[in-house]
Amino acid sequence: MSLLKIQQSTKNIFIGADEVGYGCLAGPLVVCGVKAPRDWSLAGLNDSKKLSEKKRNTMRAKLNELIEKKEIEWHLAERSNVHIDKNGVAFSLKDAFVEVFTKLYDDDCLIISDGILKFDNPVVADYDMVSLVKADAQIPTVMAASILAKTYRDQKMKLFHELHPDYCWDSNVGYGSATHIDALKKYGPSPLHRMSYKIKSIST
Repeated sequence: MSLLKIQQSTKNIFIGADEVGYGCLAGPLVVCGVKAPRDWSLAGLNDSKKLSEKKRNTMRAKLNELIEKKEIEWHLAERSNVHIDKNGVAFSLKDAFVEVFTKLYDDDCLIISDGILKFDNPVVADYDMVSLVKADAQIPTVMAASILAKTYRDQKMKLFHELHPDYCWDSNVGYGSATHIDALKKYGPSPLHRMSYKIKSIST
């Protein structure tokens, strides 16, 4: 039904939105939205997880050129590990999505978010939106959002790695890899870890 709604939509503009970092043990959660004409696409787009790092960075550069030319629009919302620990990851995720939606939406838009999220925030109650599983592999604006979100967050985690090199964030970007878990057990958590993610039990 979700894909059918997209195909039957009379809106001329699609806003694709996706998140990265939901399951990470450290660092921020990032949601990105890309707004473009409904028939817009770009050669080389795909789900960011299916692209090599080199290809993702190449696509990011191409997308940035289109943003500078105002051929597409974008907005990125970020929620820190402190925000996540205070408010919960589910709330933080929806809060970031709502920020993206409100920044980009107008009456001629259909919002397409990756996954199965339902939004009960009254701010977006009248927005025309749909959630679609694996939208990041089917809808060009969602693919673009996925790439921009991941490349932004990966770059940030590599900068954080320079401050906290013990956790190997240059390779695991905050996810719970074996080296990351081992470092937590040896060194304990950093100020950028999500303590609400059972970090205390891992590091003791």
